[in-house]
Amino acid sequence: MDIEKLLKKERLEVAAEEAEIQAVIQKAKMAFLESESKQLLSCHEFIWNQLRMIRKRWWAIQFVVLYFAWLFLSTENEVLYLRRGMGVFAALFAIILIPELWRNLTNCCMEVEIASYYSLHQIYAARILLFGAADVLLLTAFIGGAHYFLSIALTDLVTQFLLPLVVTACICFVALGKQHRNEWLATGLCILWSGVWWAIAANDQLYSAITIPIWLAVFILAFLFLAFAIYRLLRICDNYMEVKQNGAVFE
Repeated sequence: MDIEKLLKKERLEVAAEEAEIQAVIQKAKMAFLESESKQLLSCHEFIWNQLRMIRKRWWAIQFVVLYFAWLFLSTENEVLYLRRGMGVFAALFAIILIPELWRNLTNCCMEVEIASYYSLHQIYAARILLFGAADVLLLTAFIGGAHYFLSIALTDLVTQFLLPLVVTACICFVALGKQHRNEWLATGLCILWSGVWWAIAANDQLYSAITIPIWLAVFILAFLFLAFAIYRLLRICDNYMEVKQNGAVFE
């Protein structure tokens, strides 16, 4: 007897019920979610993983920028060039952040991040927190050392270094929070601001006319605007799209 015919003859045909299939799918989903819920990363583990993902070379480059700024401060005696140079170093220090903050766009991993358990809001918050903590440590060491070892007044360091640095950071975060964001545009705007600061610092009459309280007030306003720009970025980042409506990919 033909075995294949026998098997076909004895085969039981069972009609699949759509409701039963959906019930099995739902049970599979619940089992998967229950299994995943037992393996969620804690907050510190999430931060640690984000730290591991950040390329440390950007912090090394920031350290190099501060090192050259230190050499510049310790060897340059001309006040005019001191003002100009510090603004340029401050802009470079902030511009270095741009490639890492844009990395999820350049690597086309936005959809992966949106589909993860931790939201894009939390991912950006973790990155900004880590960069902020590292930069605060670097800047604290640099400014403290310049004040105590090079005898440079804190007010001069605030107005000639921190102020252009904060404004450059504002430009970066505002550009990142735009619908049609572009890292080259952000870099260009930062370089343009560096040129504007160079012109302001070069004008002795204008620079001297602005008193220390006005400089500090401008610095506080810039810092508050930076906080607002970061808040706005975190609030809207979940709405980011990697692909434009015409199908072109954001750069």
